[in-house]
Amino acid sequence: MTFRPFSPYKGLTPFQDSDGDVPFFFGRERERELVEANLMASRLTVLYGETGVGKSSLLHAGVAHHLRTLARGNLEARGEPGLAVVVFDAWRDDDPVHGLSTAVADEVTVALGGSVTPKDEARSLGDALGMWQELLGGDLYVILDQAEEYFLYHGGRNGRGSFDAEFPDVVNDSDLRVNFLLAVRDDSLAKLDAFRKRIPNVFGNYLRLEHLDREAARSAIVEPVVEYNRLVDEGEPVSIEPALVDAVLEQIVTGKVDVGQTGRGSVESANGEVRIICNSSSGACGTRSSALEVASSVWRRCVGSAEPSRSSATTSSVR
Repeated sequence: MTFRPFSPYKGLTPFQDSDGDVPFFFGRERERELVEANLMASRLTVLYGETGVGKSSLLHAGVAHHLRTLARGNLEARGEPGLAVVVFDAWRDDDPVHGLSTAVADEVTVALGGSVTPKDEARSLGDALGMWQELLGGDLYVILDQAEEYFLYHGGRNGRGSFDAEFPDVVNDSDLRVNFLLAVRDDSLAKLDAFRKRIPNVFGNYLRLEHLDREAARSAIVEPVVEYNRLVDEGEPVSIEPALVDAVLEQIVTGKVDVGQTGRGSVESANGEVRIICNSSSGACGTRSSALEVASSVWRRCVGSAEPSRSSATTSSVR
């Protein structure tokens, strides 16, 4: 039976730090390095950007994956990871403080390579972070993704033991070797003012994530197909016509991506090679708002029908 992996394009679904996602994540290397450097150097970094710009994908498949890879390498080479990174976004939970503490415990345990027994039961978020950081013996990085959902589900809860009460304490505790990154939609950025009274420099270090530039978008479209071809059986590679890539990128830049019609996207097969082609002069094969979303639409139209599904105060602009 011929082997075909799932589609290399995620579409609207964020990339995760998983074997099925990371190999197909391209176009954000420079942003990954910049965000990672800020996370490691600053106690608190705010990352913001438009909905769908790729914040979660960058943090999961980019930053967290790279740091975890470094930690595993350190563990193998020196017997200790030296760091651990937690990505937390379970804001719908009734108690985000407990959820975050549990996520930290799980991540540090994995970073240390196995079962770890804490000294005692932590009574607060600060206690938990201090205890697990001490067991880690290295730096702890906490990424709070989709932070706008905290205000949606827990806004106004500022009593004892709440995240609103405990988060400023841990940010301001100079004894903790813990750095934080808050990722939030740009339309919810002002909600972080809720922390300003107790974290006066809450906006002291922030980054704006921009959409992919043209070359990065090209890489995000083309390179996943290269990886896909590496995984499929020999004799059944898939190629994307350069003209199609150029047309997609041009329409995204000019805002002309329009509704695909029957016959615009098709597949041509010859000599064992499957070619994704676009038959319209405009090059549009689907309605999407970004290069990856358009590429995913083309893939579904041209190849996807034959595919099995598979679940799987510094101001900077990250461009």
